Amino acid sequence: MQHMLEDYLAFAKGDEGEVASPTHLEPLLREIAEDWRIYDIKIELKMRKQDKELVVQLKRQAFKRAVTNLVSNAARFGTHIVIRAATERRWVRIEVNDNGTGIPENERDNVFRPFYRLDHARNQDASSTGLGMAIARDIVRGHGGNITLGDSSMGGLRAVISIPL
Repeated sequence: MQHMLEDYLAFAKGDEGEVASPTHLEPLLREIAEDWRIYDIKIELKMRKQDKELVVQLKRQAFKRAVTNLVSNAARFGTHIVIRAATERRWVRIEVNDNGTGIPENERDNVFRPFYRLDHARNQDASSTGLGMAIARDIVRGHGGNITLGDSSMGGLRAVISIPL
């Protein structure tokens, strides 16, 4: 119950109060991958080679939470996670791929609804509140971007964050 309440308060609060500032993206993504090592989950990070370090205007803690929520979902349903980041024109694209069960195409929009949880076959984890994806999307939209879901080449889900440079 406490976990659900904390998630709801985070959802209601959003990322208010935090100010966007220039943020080095690669160290932030490495920090997220490193945070999961305590759970014995290895995350592979692949950054497209850049001429200079990728710096993006972000509300760092909020954006970290958005990516962490996607990684949390990937870890819940898969055993192999890959985060990819690259620039495409005037956008930054961050993918979180897993080898889990994926999400049926007809359910992909629904998972962004607050408190929505997929059927019991996919969601065996009783600790899920159904807010992680809604929180992630709100944060990313607050940065002028969006999250889309698709099929991963690894067999599971691909969650893609796109934010403007």
